[in-house]
Amino acid sequence: MMTGVTQASASGDVRHCIKCGREIGADETICPICNRAGMSTPSASQYHGTVVAAIVLAVAGLAVAASLSMRGVGPYAAHVREVVPGDSIGYAITLDVRNDGSAAGRAKCQVLAFDDTGRRVRAANAITDRIDGGETTSVTIAIPGLEDEPATVTADCT
Repeated sequence: MMTGVTQASASGDVRHCIKCGREIGADETICPICNRAGMSTPSASQYHGTVVAAIVLAVAGLAVAASLSMRGVGPYAAHVREVVPGDSIGYAITLDVRNDGSAAGRAKCQVLAFDDTGRRVRAANAITDRIDGGETTSVTIAIPGLEDEPATVTADCT
């Protein structure tokens, strides 16, 4: 029973019922009026444990979903088919990209241009359109800033 005296916690802060806002004791979370059945309330470690378990289960569920969504996609094989001068200073590289998997997907391709000494002079990235499993498509990637035709061009798609 409350007598009008403010009950404070050890730190001097007044505690309030989480349901109605009445002042309560330092070791309580809910007042006797809101807890008519006299049930014990969960401890802070029970609350935190429940939240941690929910987060772990959610992350595990997302990992499984991501794994299942990528099943059968790729690997991708790329072959440089053509190197031609581009519109401005640069070159356009045409690749044939094959999806060796059984499911459709998009490949991220990186093209590297090397000079005659084997030094890398430029790089470019592109993402292909959707490629069905077992199919091949062509993609053209522009490498700007090349004044001279590269001696070697390599492509890697993942």
